Amino acid sequence: MKSKKMTFPLVVEPFQEDYSGHLSWSNLGNFTLRIASLHAEAHGFGISYMMSHRRGWVLSRLAIELQERPRSLQHYSIATWVSRIFRQFTERNFEFRDADGCIIGHGISTWALIDYETRQPVNLENLPNGGFQDAVLSEVPPIAPYSRIRVKEPSVSLHHHCGMTDLDINGHVNSIRYIDWVLDAFTLEWHKAHAVHRIEAAFGLEGYAGDEVDIIVEAVGENAYAAEIKRQSDGATLVKVMLYYH
Repeated sequence: MKSKKMTFPLVVEPFQEDYSGHLSWSNLGNFTLRIASLHAEAHGFGISYMMSHRRGWVLSRLAIELQERPRSLQHYSIATWVSRIFRQFTERNFEFRDADGCIIGHGISTWALIDYETRQPVNLENLPNGGFQDAVLSEVPPIAPYSRIRVKEPSVSLHHHCGMTDLDINGHVNSIRYIDWVLDAFTLEWHKAHAVHRIEAAFGLEGYAGDEVDIIVEAVGENAYAAEIKRQSDGATLVKVMLYYH
């Protein structure tokens, strides 16, 4: 029987780092989502289940908070588990540890299960045979809840043309690419002077190849920025992001 909380060992391989020699936020984000997929597959509600039922998981919200990102060639691990199911959503958590097994961070994410035929979310509480309830572990990580993300005085910080390399297997912009764009809205000099330690994303509409988007950033409170990614053609907000830094 698979453990409800599963841990996956990893190492920071060459070319997975950013300019600072730490595991890049984009690779960290993609590995985190990959670990979520492996856990779901092991418990019977991963890609195999989706293909047979014409359904798919959609990431609604994500927050990752780290004391420090692992450096080149360092070993680390990501543990994940599902902490609750509520109506159309499920909450998945993450725990990050260094090579010595010390906790260096936590993550939280919210997902919806979409029926491809109706394009509507599935009520997870009404799935046959209890659905995924057997995989739920009601352990809550010590991470602050999601922030309310609002940009009150917008000003364009960066413009981006969505291309082929931005897309995932579904033909939409990869969820983590939005975070890359917000990080790129700050100069290298800013990043050298500050360390981002928490990133949140609230996903809305999907982006596609050919979209022209504006990344809008505003300082909010102390040591925090709020950002929105807006499509130029209709002004729609695709994603909202919060950055917290030292």
